[in-house]
Amino acid sequence: MKKIIQLCLVILQALSMFSCEEVIDIDLNDADPKIVIEGTVTDQPGPYTVGITKTTDYYNPRDYPTIKEAQVSISDDSGFFERLTETTDGIYQTDSLQGMPGRTYTLTVQVDGQTYTATSTMQPATEIDSLFYRENEGGIRPKDQKGYDLVLMFIDTPGVEDFKRLKVYRNHKLQDGYFLYNGRLSDGNEIEYDRIHVDFEPDDFVYVELLSIDEATYEYYSTLDNAIASSSGSKIQTKVPANPKNNISGDALGYFGAFTVRSDSIVIK
Repeated sequence: MKKIIQLCLVILQALSMFSCEEVIDIDLNDADPKIVIEGTVTDQPGPYTVGITKTTDYYNPRDYPTIKEAQVSISDDSGFFERLTETTDGIYQTDSLQGMPGRTYTLTVQVDGQTYTATSTMQPATEIDSLFYRENEGGIRPKDQKGYDLVLMFIDTPGVEDFKRLKVYRNHKLQDGYFLYNGRLSDGNEIEYDRIHVDFEPDDFVYVELLSIDEATYEYYSTLDNAIASSSGSKIQTKVPANPKNNISGDALGYFGAFTVRSDSIVIK
């Protein structure tokens, strides 16, 4: 019987207007320690960051050692190449790289004689047409207290398979959950995205980021979301959750993604 280990995926993103660290604990169906690589490139000003850690065994589920002195580089299909600098243990940072829509980026990581690679193409940006809220009469709250749902409007990019992730911050705190969009059946349509399951209240400051991601990144987030839901018991679990799909070769965990970002904010009144 396989042991269950825990993975801490630390997503380190360098955006000009907001920098965050997102920590996720899930159960995985592997017993052996694995390299975990998390990195992104966006169309927002850099620097961009790649984090490298390692999972541990069943008996040390909360110990996530960083990987120091790795060789990390990012290149693109225009011939650009940059070797990243280790700014702190296990954290590697770009210097001159600026992400551009349409470019395909390749991450290469060398650790202990093993090479890991991942490729991602940055999708065109999708503008946010409007951001608003409406009263929600459901939920668990006092009868005299109102709750609100957030609604985001945008146009699905025509002629392409559109994939999105929405990141939602309530009072500057990133909210749990993966708010994903798959536009396979909505080509070119106006989208009213209201699947944001956060219980907003009056005076909340809400900041959102709309990420235009490629299909591989979408599949990673989708399978990760399912794995988290299964391990937490919020979905019917019939077997040990599968490891999240990713785009990294060499049997590493994590993912590398290139995406465009558009943002908006609103105050609940």
